[in-house]
Amino acid sequence: MKEQRGFIMKLTLFVVAACVLFIVFASLARYIGPGTFNNLGDLSSNSNPSGFSADSKTNPLLDFLDTSGGSASFGAPSGVSNTPASSRSAYAGRISLSSGNASYSNQPFEEYVTIRNSGKGSVSITGWTLTNGKGTRPIETSQNSYIYPAADSATIGQGTEFLDPSGAFQVGPIVLRPGDNAIVTTGRPFSQFPFSIYTSFRENICEGYLKNYPFDPPLNQSCPYPANDPAIRTVTDECYDYMQSLSRCEDPEKYDKTRFELQTMQCRNFMTSRLNYPSCVARNGNSAGFSTNQWRVFLGKGRELWASQRETITLYDSKGLIVDQISY
Repeated sequence: MKEQRGFIMKLTLFVVAACVLFIVFASLARYIGPGTFNNLGDLSSNSNPSGFSADSKTNPLLDFLDTSGGSASFGAPSGVSNTPASSRSAYAGRISLSSGNASYSNQPFEEYVTIRNSGKGSVSITGWTLTNGKGTRPIETSQNSYIYPAADSATIGQGTEFLDPSGAFQVGPIVLRPGDNAIVTTGRPFSQFPFSIYTSFRENICEGYLKNYPFDPPLNQSCPYPANDPAIRTVTDECYDYMQSLSRCEDPEKYDKTRFELQTMQCRNFMTSRLNYPSCVARNGNSAGFSTNQWRVFLGKGRELWASQRETITLYDSKGLIVDQISY
């Protein structure tokens, strides 16, 4: 009889403990359950003109407990393999996105990402959009109250296939041929320079002479060597020897001034008239290989677009479908 009373007491204690645990977990589930944060929708533009979404009754910083897949995963592998087929662009897998210097540059005229066409056909990227991940990073406004800022976006505009020295650029869609690469700079083109560049452009082998422009990364230094100029046979031996020492895309009047001024007037005049962008284009513009496989694309933003960490950059096609996505 004594053993029976002991068993009943242990069973009673077990039942009470189980009930207490059930009540505790049920209470916690009200705050951190899977469905708690799934309905944090954006506020309408009329009620919240700042573009933020907010809910002061919940803590969005606990979204990592939501296993429904509704939040961003920073540091996830690049690509769109987890994107539903209905949201995936037909260009996914053909056009790829890379982070460039986005994680460590904060000046819009320097900051860039890259887009590459690895497919077999040409693709126009004009009208495509890039967005950042700012909308996935909540900001605390008060205790247990947070807001989600609206993500920033930028649409790719038009550009020119040929940066005409006359400044009369023929602007049209930016078409990436197979193997083409586009350096997509956050800021604006360099329209404030004497030779105004006011649009995106495809690079060519003579643009290395445009050294005063703060391109990042620098323009390709693939100009023909000065010594390969067919007219070099008209200069003196001394001038010829000097020009043999010059590098591609070099302007000796600016970068080798001391030695340049030791040359004869004829030699200096010859180099001044030949070693520049317009003259290089005039001699080589119709040659095979004049245009390169790289574009310089400008988004026209006045401030930084990409965060240094916890960033997700998404590329959408003109239909709003995801082409590629990277996180870091």
